[in-house]
Amino acid sequence: MMKISTLVAQHIAEVVNGNWTEIYLDDVISDVTYHEAVTVPPGLTNSIAMLVHHIGFYNDIVIERINGLNPAINEANGFDITISSEDEWQTLKSTSVGSFKNLATMVAALADEKLWELSPTGTDSLYKTLHGIAEHAHYHLGQIVMIKKLIRQK
Repeated sequence: MMKISTLVAQHIAEVVNGNWTEIYLDDVISDVTYHEAVTVPPGLTNSIAMLVHHIGFYNDIVIERINGLNPAINEANGFDITISSEDEWQTLKSTSVGSFKNLATMVAALADEKLWELSPTGTDSLYKTLHGIAEHAHYHLGQIVMIKKLIRQK
């Protein structure tokens, strides 16, 4: 029987590798240019780059929580990214996608018993937190898809 932690890790990895929804981060951002990434459409407050940074930021927070830490989350909440070139955009994409791979690898190595422990926040189990991180990423992935469509409508 497969470990629960392996299944949870697979769920996290599917955010970038794809699942039954056929919409996944690596594919959605693969053709986004630097200029598209930094564009904030009228009426919105975030760019694609900001959202990509934000979801990677939270993956890193969860990695710290798995390691027993409870890092402070600043007021910017991971939306504080400024990039000024195509190279920086490529690096941001790689870093964010890598954060999912790092988190999934870490989760797959966990003993199932660890999943039921409270995270260092003291409010949720690690199991709930890990499912939440995948849900959080899919939520923002939907925003990225919509922003990409809005930008390309012009």
